[in-house]
Amino acid sequence: MSMAHDPEQQARDLVEQLRQRGHGAQADHLERHLTAHAVERGLLFTLRETLETILTAIEAIDPVTQTMIEELRLEVEKRLRLADDRKDAQA
Repeated sequence: MSMAHDPEQQARDLVEQLRQRGHGAQADHLERHLTAHAVERGLLFTLRETLETILTAIEAIDPVTQTMIEELRLEVEKRLRLADDRKDAQA
């Protein structure tokens, strides 16, 4: 993959171009959204939603599994939280 097609590098280049053109606030705003934390949060959210869909489908196919599915839902929520989400839950 060439650097020209690397979305992460393109985003960093865009941030730099914004700064060079005097748009520091916009560059800072964009840069904040490009952090690894934001990516991690998005991926975990997507994974949790996907697992929820799968668990709901299994439950619809076999209602007898309802208790087991609920336990799995709780485990998914517990394990797929970000560190800051865990701190909020404990507070």
